[in-house]
This record gives sequence, C-alpha cells and structure tokens, in this order.
Amino acid sequence: LQRVGADSGNFQKIRHIMPMGSQEKAANPQAFLAWAKNHAYDEYLVEYKLDGASLELQYSHGELIRAVTRGDGTIGDDITANAKKMQGVKIALFDGANNKIDFTGAVRGEVIMTHTVHQKFYADKANCRNAANGLMKRKDGSGSENLCLMTYDALATEGESPFFDEEGKINWLKSCGFNTSPLKICKSPDEVIEYRAEVMETRKNQN
Repeated sequence: LQRVGADSGNFQKIRHIMPMGSQEKAANPQAFLAWAKNHAYDEYLVEYKLDGASLELQYSHGELIRAVTRGDGTIGDDITANAKKMQGVKIALFDGANNKIDFTGAVRGEVIMTHTVHQKFYADKANCRNAANGLMKRKDGSGSENLCLMTYDALATEGESPFFDEEGKINWLKSCGFNTSPLKICKSPDEVIEYRAEVMETRKNQN
C-alpha cells in the first residue's frame, strides 16, 4: 500500500492572488470576549472554522486556470490537475441560468475530508486533515475525488466586484455553485457566544 501523500512530486510554485496570512485566534469564549473589548463592531459575521488545507482557485474570465496550495502564505504548489477531481471545485463558472460568469480573480477555500470518507478509506491516518493534506499533493492525483472544497473568500482582480460585503460574497459563491459554510450575523459579542454554544451542542448530538 502506498502511504498517503508519499509521492507528492515537485509541483510548480505559483504566487497567490490573495496572500494567506495567519489569523488571530481565540480558543474559548473568555478569550473571544477579551478580544471583543478592543474590537467593538455593529455586527459580527460568524462562520464555521474548517479544519482542512487551504486552497486558492485562480480564474480568468470564468475559467479555472490554477489551483494553488497555501505554501508559505505567498507562494504555493500548483495542484490544478488534482483540484479538478475534487468535489466542489468549479472548472468554469456559471450562474443558475447556465450563463457564463465573467469573473477574473481568486476564490479561496478549505479542502476537507468528511469523517465518513476518513473512516471508510483512510482510518489508518491520524485524522481527516492529515489525510486530506496528503491526498491533495499526490503526484498521480489518486484519491483527490474523495476530497471536498468548502469556499469562504473571493477577490475580483478585473472589472467591478460582484459583491460588496461579506454576506454578499458568500451569496455570490453560492450562486456560482460553490460549497459554503453557514453564515450567522450577530449583533453583539454575547450573541456570538450563544451561537457558538448552539453549534457545539449540535455537533455533540451528531457524534
């Protein structure tokens, strides 16, 4: 048996359209509330944190030209051939009426592996994230069809932006047929904490 990710090969290095920097982290409600004291906003947009491998899809006039891994945050590996096999990756962008979307820029997401796939095919790997990281960099691309892209960000580099705020961005991604996580708009830090508790309870009941 081949070890997952063993034959990762030497992929071409590509510069990101949107640099992938590190984010500030708050691991618990107390840490978030401490952060919120210095960051007062009218709205807090809350999305699930996806535990996967970051990927940037680069489009030219609605056609996928490259798929680039996170790498060092500025330059990553070109794994376009593998990405085209993944669930949720759009080779070309069309709207609901099957009209081509003239979008030039980048779409960012996380490549994930579901628990079901992990248990069925890759139970020998420590977790879904490790298995996904290995599969997406296989030179022969085998197993990429078992991965799924969940998107959360986009940036147009030509023409007018097709969205003007975070909510519009998520709705635009959905309209293109991409997978997205639920978006919750909260009016206060306390509402964020309440929503987190609801999600944690739902997750517990699903296990």
